[in-house]
Amino acid sequence: MKKHFHDMKNNLYIFAAALLLCSAASAQVRHEMQIPDIEGYKTLVGDMHIHTVFSDGTVWPTTRVEEAVWEGLDFLCITDHVDGRLQKYINNGYFNPEKIDRNTSWKLAEKHAKGSGLLIVRGCEITSQIMPPGHINATFIKDNNPIGEAMDAPGRDNQPKGSLDATRVAGSQGAFLTWNHPHWCRQAPDKTVIYKEHENLVKEGLMDAVEIYNWWEGYSPEAHRWAVKRSLAVVSGTDSHHPMFMDIDFFSGELRPVTLVFAKEKSLGALREGLDAHRTAVFADGCVYGPKELILPLLESCLQIESVVKTEKSLKINIYNRSSIPVTLDKAKGSEQWQLTRHFTINPFEHYTIILYRLDKNDPLGVNSFDLHYTVANFFVDADVKLDYLLHIDK
Repeated sequence: MKKHFHDMKNNLYIFAAALLLCSAASAQVRHEMQIPDIEGYKTLVGDMHIHTVFSDGTVWPTTRVEEAVWEGLDFLCITDHVDGRLQKYINNGYFNPEKIDRNTSWKLAEKHAKGSGLLIVRGCEITSQIMPPGHINATFIKDNNPIGEAMDAPGRDNQPKGSLDATRVAGSQGAFLTWNHPHWCRQAPDKTVIYKEHENLVKEGLMDAVEIYNWWEGYSPEAHRWAVKRSLAVVSGTDSHHPMFMDIDFFSGELRPVTLVFAKEKSLGALREGLDAHRTAVFADGCVYGPKELILPLLESCLQIESVVKTEKSLKINIYNRSSIPVTLDKAKGSEQWQLTRHFTINPFEHYTIILYRLDKNDPLGVNSFDLHYTVANFFVDADVKLDYLLHIDK
């Protein structure tokens, strides 16, 4: 009996040790977002708006790199505020005011990312606290310093004139320019307003994209509608200032909002080309936003038909979702002759079986090839405009 108890105690110790090892190992497992490629393009997944301690964030640039690698991102835009907020670090003795370099956060991130496969994009956020023009991200720039100097010129710091001057300096460097969070409650307390200054920036070629989803404010249908109307790229960003785990509840399965760029290859040059061509979409909070010609092939790439089992009176279509994107389908006009589930969701990395009958279950199917008509409830080609989807069956 004593030996049996001793053996049990040893086994418990071994079991506890194994649990600790498993916990330690699981802590290192990447929480990787998986978005498939579409025909002709690689799907590059990234965050186009994020901050570090080099403006008003609390996170060192190297940690931003490690967070992004852990989540399986392909690219990361370092977009610290480029205005006088950096002065607090000068006052605290962290920088020599004679040698201040507003590119430091990008340099540290770019160096740390080497060998990781993560593309680091140099950028900054041009900040006017007065609307318009609000906040504008400049990415793919050559040097942050002249942009910041335009912001910090006497009487211009955080004011519209300084912001517009800085935007033009960024434009002269060939920047990719994005209007950030048009629906931010501090600058749009009652409704989202598109000002003439924003229309003028479009006319000047100084606006390439609109951030239609921001982690702090969520989705803006007004911004999405305007981006479509003006043929601008749609993008997303976390705008995170804190460690990512404080903003995103990874342990419940939440994912950070991301921009999807459909590029010819994984490189900075191809990423920029895809942005310039407006081959972008947004994946945020379980929804996808983007032009039909991109998000329809993305949907078709997410869903994999594994088998079709036909009997005289029924059909079973087994589908696998091979992505991190949930897909919610609603039966649409054109499928009235079929009896099938009207609303269902195929969750990430799960299987789902569509069972189909004639309206009278006793009637034979009578066909071998047909289309099932659906509306995709969480894929949007414009504000409040859902994607139509035909599921073609040939059996």
